[in-house]
Amino acid sequence: MQTIEEVAKTLDLDPVKLERESLKFFLQKELRNVEVEIYRIGNKHGVKSILELDEKLKRGEIKEEEMLDDFIELEFLETRKEKISKVLEKIK
Repeated sequence: MQTIEEVAKTLDLDPVKLERESLKFFLQKELRNVEVEIYRIGNKHGVKSILELDEKLKRGEIKEEEMLDDFIELEFLETRKEKISKVLEKIK
């Protein structure tokens, strides 16, 4: 496997810029994947966020056993989305 420095040298690119752009591309891809999963879970329950899902539970529109796994996954995904977004902001 080639390193950033080897690829940069081969393509006559600045290795720092190549590394930053590669990292940015990776994070953007990860963010899109997380957003797709959030959308998939939200669409399944007719919500856009974990807060809306929690509200539906409180109103009795859905039962806890019907959504517990999705609730946990959605909470994880929203936290991951926030972390990825913060890191992306720092490298832009």
